[in-house]
Amino acid sequence: MADTPVAAATRRRQQRAEETRTALLQAATTAFSVGGFDSVSVRQLEEAAGVKRGLVGYHFGAKEQLWRAVVAQLFAALADQFVGRVEALGDVAPAEAARAVIKAFVRYSAAHPELNRLMMQECAGDSWRVACIVEEHVAPMLDRLAEALPEATTLLWGERDPHRYYLMVGAGAFVFSAEQECRHLFAMDPRAPDFVERHAELVANLLLGTAAAPAPTGGS
Repeated sequence: MADTPVAAATRRRQQRAEETRTALLQAATTAFSVGGFDSVSVRQLEEAAGVKRGLVGYHFGAKEQLWRAVVAQLFAALADQFVGRVEALGDVAPAEAARAVIKAFVRYSAAHPELNRLMMQECAGDSWRVACIVEEHVAPMLDRLAEALPEATTLLWGERDPHRYYLMVGAGAFVFSAEQECRHLFAMDPRAPDFVERHAELVANLLLGTAAAPAPTGGS
């Protein structure tokens, strides 16, 4: 049965609202990951999204709530594409599971460099945003991983050893956050599939102490 005029109009309004919300989230993700929360105004975010003035307030309430929505979206993708997948490795040998965790993290970081960029922006200083990142997202994620893969996570960072944890995060994610430097310095695209897979192998070997990955065949 065809929609009534009222139902069709309602559906169009809902679609426009969802498109506006998506545009704001995309614009805010870029802005917050490049310059941080304080680098951009609400109006600048609306202009970057190509929407009317006042729509940040309408859809999110305030810039703080928009920032929280951006972070929640990024960590939801991390949970889906990284944590959710490695949780299935409970019956795998711990060393193999640890290697899979590292590789999954590298692949996620290559696909979504915005998360690490945003965290680098915010964690350079102390604020409610750092508390939000740690308390609402990072710590629960590490708890979830430790519960699902206790032996593998002990191999990775012991009893929450900060040195080993940041070795994994830095080695696994930084090259993708510094994408343009890598392009200029090495004439290579760090997000190219071959580069990502070699980097994942190298990081796993570095952290777990196994044989070196094969040398690259050339730039991309």
